[in-house]
Amino acid sequence: MTDTTHSPEENLAFLRQLATAGKDAPLMAGPYLIAGGGWFGAASLIQWPPIRELLGLDFGQAILAWLLAALGFAIHLTVLIRRDRGKVENSANRTVNAAWTGVGYGIFAFWLGVAAMAYQRGDGFVMNTISLQVLSVYGIAWTIAAAATGHGWMKANAFFALLTVPVLGLFVGTGQEYLIYAIALVLTAVVPGVRLVRLAQQKQG
Repeated sequence: MTDTTHSPEENLAFLRQLATAGKDAPLMAGPYLIAGGGWFGAASLIQWPPIRELLGLDFGQAILAWLLAALGFAIHLTVLIRRDRGKVENSANRTVNAAWTGVGYGIFAFWLGVAAMAYQRGDGFVMNTISLQVLSVYGIAWTIAAAATGHGWMKANAFFALLTVPVLGLFVGTGQEYLIYAIALVLTAVVPGVRLVRLAQQKQG
């Protein structure tokens, strides 16, 4: 056996190399945003009266789109998580990923709570509050992401998501809220997700 020693300068250079590798790691949230916004945006669009009529669905049948979206997203999410295991994460990545993970758990917990309330009161109308909560926590997540990365365009995403909440509230019950919600998901999740994917590809390339 040989006892290999390294000088302080070599150790410092190694630590700098590790730090640089982490710093250059691209944000990994893009595909997850595309998946969530895409599945649930499509499900919301199917609830929109003109689309329901075009597809020949009544409201009860259209509701099944939410369940299919949840199943499709769960499968999609599992595939993405398995693919990304072992990838290098920097501090910004960890912060952004933690923010969006918290958003996902928060949405699911809120959905369970509202579903229980709707069942207990016999009033399914309260389920409409879910879309308001989703956009609210999207605004929070984008605010955290902007602070962690320094990207100004993420602040714009946060502002748009939060601005849409009261606007959407005004249209709940008209049928138009489904179109508004679908557009909001595309603009606050799918489009930014595509942008993150492209930025990641540029860094890797």
